[in-house]
Amino acid sequence: MAKTIRMRLRVIPENCRGCLSCQLACSFSRFKVFNPAKSCIRLMRDVETENTYPKIDPNCCNFCYGKPACVEACPYGAILFVSVEEE
Repeated sequence: MAKTIRMRLRVIPENCRGCLSCQLACSFSRFKVFNPAKSCIRLMRDVETENTYPKIDPNCCNFCYGKPACVEACPYGAILFVSVEEE
């Protein structure tokens, strides 16, 4: 019997630079427009450290059917697509 590998998106907040690449890739993958408001990702800001980090809405994201656009678009490695066992 084949084993099912469960995957999830893992955010590494300290790698985020707030470049919006993940948001733009998400909106383009879903709606074919570059519009952060249509993305499943919101950039949040930690008021104490002033760092930004992506927050992914699990009710919206479908992992781009196994090839998340946000992971490919992030030049800093702030979003990874990993198996649940790797954590």
